[in-house]
Amino acid sequence: MKPSLRQSIGLTLMTMTLLIHPLANPVGAAGSYKEKQQQNQQQQSKQKQALSNKKTQLSKAQQKVYAIDQQINGLTLQVVENQQKIDQNTRQIKRLEQKIRLLKEKIAKQEKMLGDRLAVRQAKADQDPLLEAVFGAKDVGDMISRFNAFNTIAESDASLLKDYEQNKQQLATAQKKLRQTRLDLIDDWTNLKKKQRELKAEKTKRTSLLNRLKSEKRSIETTILSLKDASAQLKAQEAAAKAAKQQAAAQSAQPASSIKASTKVISKATGKFIKPAAGSVSQGMGAASGSNGYAYHNGIDLAGPVNSPIVASASGVVIQASSGGPYGNHVYLSHNIGGKTYTTVYAHMNSLTVKAGQNVKQGQQIGNLGSTGNSTGPHLHFEIHDGGYQYNANGRTNELNPSGFF
Repeated sequence: MKPSLRQSIGLTLMTMTLLIHPLANPVGAAGSYKEKQQQNQQQQSKQKQALSNKKTQLSKAQQKVYAIDQQINGLTLQVVENQQKIDQNTRQIKRLEQKIRLLKEKIAKQEKMLGDRLAVRQAKADQDPLLEAVFGAKDVGDMISRFNAFNTIAESDASLLKDYEQNKQQLATAQKKLRQTRLDLIDDWTNLKKKQRELKAEKTKRTSLLNRLKSEKRSIETTILSLKDASAQLKAQEAAAKAAKQQAAAQSAQPASSIKASTKVISKATGKFIKPAAGSVSQGMGAASGSNGYAYHNGIDLAGPVNSPIVASASGVVIQASSGGPYGNHVYLSHNIGGKTYTTVYAHMNSLTVKAGQNVKQGQQIGNLGSTGNSTGPHLHFEIHDGGYQYNANGRTNELNPSGFF
């Protein structure tokens, strides 16, 4: 399977418009290598400035999220304190309810006593107490005693009535205080919870912005890395073009490498491009599921046994022979066919037998089939590009379908 070249740094899209532009034209077409390098450097400068701006935005967003966190923490403490007050009020309510119950019992007794007193006094309503005290007395002393008793009863009744009214007022006050306390605490608790929800919603929004800024920052960083890769590709292609001219002038292929690699052509197939491995096609070029980090497969996979030979699909110059990363052991070749530049890519090899700068002939072995890098099994991932190398994980750029040449 063909992996995403930037899957290792978390993005499926490696080469965006900024990367594609400097490599979009074939070597020697619209502009010189120098002009393309200048464009590349200008784009790198712009992206570095954009990265600096994004870091500033990211810092401000992080500070805002931190501030909201502090507010949420403060509100959480207030909610806890409010809940403690509600619990305390609940206990107070129970005490008030007990007091109210006792007051009601006391008032009930007082109402009975007053009722009894009123009944007695009503029964004597037709008798004048003063006349009774005067004419019913045996003597002056008895009359005075009767007057004192009458005053005592009147004072007792007055005190009873006063206490009754005070108890009723106390009950009404307690009930009112109970209701108001409960309403105030519930209102405070409701407001705190509402503010909490608002802050959490704001934090969610700010966190979303923070994540988006982080994603944009990674995207810019990836673009800068891609531009640097493009710059290196341009340098390699420039060197390869010079080497191809020198080869043509000398009418012979002189390896620029000091490695001991066979230059023997092991495939006798001919054509503009030939099949680089003997295996069968396990995945063709075109739309992909996206499960492996890319939604478009920009080459073909040729399955075969480990260490079976991989050959150059056309004569050209090695512009990159490297190991590591999603491609594992891989080789890029630059070809000048009929005055037009092409680039071929060979990935996931078990080992390499060529080095950057080396001239190779069509059919010459450049490595052995394997399963290095992001690979699901032994196979060769092979690409043909019309011009310099370009890549987009989500769609086609300048790839040609290799199967159309075999």
